[in-house]
Amino acid sequence: MKTLKKYCAILVLITLTQNCSKKESQQVITVYNDLGIDRIHETVTIKKSELKKEFQEGFEHLQIEDFVSNKTLPIQYIDENNDGIKDAVIFQPEITPNQSKKLTLHISNSDINEQVFDTIAFSRFVPERMDDFAWENDKVAFRMFGPKAEEVTKQGLPGGAFSSGIDCWLKRVEYPIINKWYKEHTNGTGDYHKDTGEGVDNFHVGASLGCGGIGVFKDSILFSSGNFSSFLEKESGIIQTAFELKYNPWDAGGNLISEVKKISLSKGSHLTRHELIFDNEVNGLVTGIPITKENKDLTIDPEAGWFSLWRPHDNSELGLAIVVDPMYISNHFEYHSQEKDQSHFFVQLKPINNRVVYYSGFGWKKSKAFNTKEEWNAYLKQFSMQQKSPIRLTIN
Repeated sequence: MKTLKKYCAILVLITLTQNCSKKESQQVITVYNDLGIDRIHETVTIKKSELKKEFQEGFEHLQIEDFVSNKTLPIQYIDENNDGIKDAVIFQPEITPNQSKKLTLHISNSDINEQVFDTIAFSRFVPERMDDFAWENDKVAFRMFGPKAEEVTKQGLPGGAFSSGIDCWLKRVEYPIINKWYKEHTNGTGDYHKDTGEGVDNFHVGASLGCGGIGVFKDSILFSSGNFSSFLEKESGIIQTAFELKYNPWDAGGNLISEVKKISLSKGSHLTRHELIFDNEVNGLVTGIPITKENKDLTIDPEAGWFSLWRPHDNSELGLAIVVDPMYISNHFEYHSQEKDQSHFFVQLKPINNRVVYYSGFGWKKSKAFNTKEEWNAYLKQFSMQQKSPIRLTIN
């Protein structure tokens, strides 16, 4: 009996020691949802500098787990300051309305990290199709055009594009399609202008702003940057893709400006984020979506900061939108022109310290994400609420 008691005491001591050791190697974080809605596809960032020393030293082996279920959350490392070193980690917690959730950080003894998860948010330069830059997640895809496409257009040759507008690739599937569609287009085995079940590129940009491009509107003339001049690929992964586009100085109605676009797209979102940085003050800056006199079913809520167009689109329907913090809004208006691709619904932006942030995106009825204008507008309303009240995070 004494031997049994002694064995039990040793077992309890070992268990307590293991638990203490486990607690010492953990750091608890709490995420808060201050809204009366479910929070699912929202990206939360933890900076490496915010963590305890031991977690900074083992940062590349960091894991995040649900405090109750011990379920491991998918994470992705990112480089916020472009120095080539991962300095933050992002994840997407699921939180019910007006609730909080505890999570634990710990250093894994294995080599398992975010690499075990499939890439969902993806972007890359596409030299095989002139010089596009394309990006996507599980819901939407976009592309913009580079300097070679601009040069070809100015020479009057086919296949180019001269536009600061954003093109929409309408997806019907949640897996990545960019590489597949470009490969089929290049080798002649497919055509992304035809829908074979995965989606289609049938959105017309032309000289318009497309889905949330930018320009300067002055004296009833829309001045735009044209195509990007260089790029910086940053991240692709399970949570988010991010990249930067730079532009040569361009004439904005007598004012020469240069800009850098920092663009990102998170898993589950129909809207891509744009952070614009200018080298000097810009007046008359606008973003927008193309309209016609017959096709302008607009719904707007300037106080909340969202602007929506729902329109027919090739035997289906398509929603386009701009979402922006009202502090960056100075005006909004319709402009109708006799010139092709120049009629828009404009949101006039007001940079603060030569910087402005906004979102643009789309919802396609054939993707089955939104069946009606009302469903699309409800999504935008909720999205704008989430931007004003982001998920809060405390590190204990």
